[in-house]
Amino acid sequence: MSAPASPAAPDARSRLQDLLLALAVLGFTAIVFWPPVHWLASQTFAHEQLKQSAILVVLAGLWIAFEKRRTLSLRLEFSNAVIAWFLAAYALAGGALLLKTPLLILAGLIAAAGGAVNYLFGAQAFRRTLPLLSVFAVLILCVLLFPVLDWPLRQMAGVESARFLKSIGLASQLAIQQTPDIRLLLITPQQTFLVATECNGFGLITSSLLLGLIRLLYRQAAWAWFVLLLPLCVLVAFVFNFLRIAAIVLLAPRFPAHYDVLHEIAGLIALYSGLGVVWLLTGWHRLSRPAA
Repeated sequence: MSAPASPAAPDARSRLQDLLLALAVLGFTAIVFWPPVHWLASQTFAHEQLKQSAILVVLAGLWIAFEKRRTLSLRLEFSNAVIAWFLAAYALAGGALLLKTPLLILAGLIAAAGGAVNYLFGAQAFRRTLPLLSVFAVLILCVLLFPVLDWPLRQMAGVESARFLKSIGLASQLAIQQTPDIRLLLITPQQTFLVATECNGFGLITSSLLLGLIRLLYRQAAWAWFVLLLPLCVLVAFVFNFLRIAAIVLLAPRFPAHYDVLHEIAGLIALYSGLGVVWLLTGWHRLSRPAA
């Protein structure tokens, strides 16, 4: 007569089955969402402005993981909530194919990320990382809006830069060159500057918006502060960008052999100064909701 099976054996078999099922679901999800992930990555790394914003989101994720390191642990639980998130992701991907609406598959990508976080770290960690997923969604929206807002932002930055330069006594004007490609020029008595895509301030604007959103979400600010401060974050970034352009125009004639270095230094100063102001704006203690 054989010995009775150990009670641990069914548990081990069940865990193995759950792990295999999870690997199958995660693998299938990776295959389904690889095209939008590849597109997002290519668009992001093709533009320095978007790359800055993506790096900010990654750093925010690392910062959050470090802060929550004592409560974060691998759970690997294939719960009903995890299944629901993945089903929502597949439904959105299917809707994107049927309705020919690429935006839906990007929404599905966010749902898939939510399901993966929920599976890996559990529901409690998912609730804590939900604001970061919201920021990821805003980053995707910024990638989509980049080609739409490039030219209007360049025009606005050029107009405000020329206005600021005139206010301090330097005659300047904008001109549009139609051939061979359409270009926006900022003309001063000393020289002519090209207001290129890199001058549109999109990177500083999106980075400021994302930083402000991260700060407000994790400080659990009242919604009124979101309405007030997020537009102000965008305004701060826009101001620092046209001041950067004005500084380059003023200093370039003094350092004609070091224009590229001047351009980079002015850009870094504007970026970190703008983000510093955003950090201060969204760091007030009174922004937080009162404890229940």
